[in-house]
Amino acid sequence: MAKEFTYKQTFGSDPVTVFAMLRNQDYVQAKCAATGSLETTVKVSEGTDGSVTITSTRVLPAEVPAAAKKFVGETISATETQMWSAPATDGARTADVTVDFSGPLGFSGKLSLKPFGDGSEVLTEGSFKASVPFVGGTIESVAAEQTARYLGAEERVAAEWQRDCD
Repeated sequence: MAKEFTYKQTFGSDPVTVFAMLRNQDYVQAKCAATGSLETTVKVSEGTDGSVTITSTRVLPAEVPAAAKKFVGETISATETQMWSAPATDGARTADVTVDFSGPLGFSGKLSLKPFGDGSEVLTEGSFKASVPFVGGTIESVAAEQTARYLGAEERVAAEWQRDCD
């Protein structure tokens, strides 16, 4: 059984400005470093139709239950792929997102970036699935908690980034 996940982030700029930040390789490196990544690689690819694919691979300390340590070791690698659509006239976009972990865990879902008040919001919706007998649900719950912390930290990094760019 998969663990459903929903998280809403808010940003103080319009969707066009926020997306320019989200796809900036230096920003991706900064948010990954600020959220505990030991090593990060980033690739941004543009489609001819205005679509953008952002792929980042992070090496993270494995913060998993003891029973799962034997499956993942001391570190875990996470490759996140966001396949963003071309922008709407207001800068809104949607993306399919997957996160492939080096351990027996994966995430798949959708992202939506849209105007929200004087700024923007990004809604993440999806599910974690661990293929480990007996402790899979625990691993999924821990992954969801860590992802919520990561996305919260990403909002703080984004606010600092946008202040520095103003």
